[in-house]
Amino acid sequence: MNKKSISNILLVSSLMSPISAAIANEQAPVPVTIETISTRSFEDIIQEVGKINAIDSAALTFSAGEKITAIHFKDGDTVKKGDLIAELDSTKAKADFDKAKSSLGLAKTKLARIQNLLAKQPDALSPQDVDEMKEEVNLAKADFSQKKAALGDYQIIAPFNGQLSSFTQSIGSHIAASATLVSIYNLNPVEVKYAISQNDLGKAAKGQTVTVTVEAFKEATFEGVVDYVAPAVDVSSGRVEIHARIDNPDNRLAPGMFANVKQLFHKGNSHLVVPQNSVLAQNDERYVWLYNNGGTTRQDVTLGKNTNDGYVIVDTGLKEGDQVITTGQQKLEINTPITVINHKPAGKKNAVPAPVKPEAELTPEPVEPSAAVAPISAKSTSVMANETPTNEVN
Repeated sequence: MNKKSISNILLVSSLMSPISAAIANEQAPVPVTIETISTRSFEDIIQEVGKINAIDSAALTFSAGEKITAIHFKDGDTVKKGDLIAELDSTKAKADFDKAKSSLGLAKTKLARIQNLLAKQPDALSPQDVDEMKEEVNLAKADFSQKKAALGDYQIIAPFNGQLSSFTQSIGSHIAASATLVSIYNLNPVEVKYAISQNDLGKAAKGQTVTVTVEAFKEATFEGVVDYVAPAVDVSSGRVEIHARIDNPDNRLAPGMFANVKQLFHKGNSHLVVPQNSVLAQNDERYVWLYNNGGTTRQDVTLGKNTNDGYVIVDTGLKEGDQVITTGQQKLEINTPITVINHKPAGKKNAVPAPVKPEAELTPEPVEPSAAVAPISAKSTSVMANETPTNEVN
């Protein structure tokens, strides 16, 4: 090989070296997903476990002891206030009542005759005789009222609208005075009783909204209103009792049910939120990668509380409409090429990003042009990361 050939080979090699180095340094695009961030209104809510109770309930008893002669309803029937539910054998009580009624009638008749006589003959009777006759009438009235009330001891009358439990006795049974025959429950509305931490006492108030769910009807939500906040903290538990009234027109909520209760203290202010998985950490600082004008930039942020649904409040560093990179951002550096494979618009909290395919199988999805999302060039879906902003923390 002559010197000229060797020189040509060296020249070609020197020209190819930068090209080979550039090819070697070229990186495969990093697949990323982006999400447009927005504000969200947060509510101050607590969750507790409570129990459903009937607001109005009563054990129904006779005031007298006797044999049951009539039961006018069946187990579980619905009754109205004033309905006669059951009766005892009141033969003797009725006889006493009839006697008192007759005595009162006689006394009134006798007094009327005396008054007629005095109208014709003022001196026919002394004033003392007249007073004695009036007293007799008053005594007869009192006895009549007593005997009439005694008849009520042999009856059970519904004290309010409600639903009956099962009867403890049947017709023909002898029941003792004050023994429960049946119970009655007013099931619409009902109330839920629960307790909150004493730390929340200052936020609880009558009129606040509660939502209730029970295991028996998992898909149903019942709404209610707080109508009682205990004025003192229970010394044994350190908690505060709350009652909330709930409409129950279908009688689905039954006394004794356990309930999951959410109480809304107040609606909070709107806050900007980002997905928690978009936030990266460097020492004590937090930052995100933004998709901006076809490229990416790093942005430092300060964060607030977690939202318990995969998001975190952003105090500073971002604005509504910014587009954060939610997957693939761990691989980003200055000038890293990227490929956008999915864009989640603002407001779609439950949207699920498309799965990241292996690089050999990637088929980039086009990003629609808009004021918020810059279109990706039709010639290539790979873009270079922009220069890191001046506020980058290294």
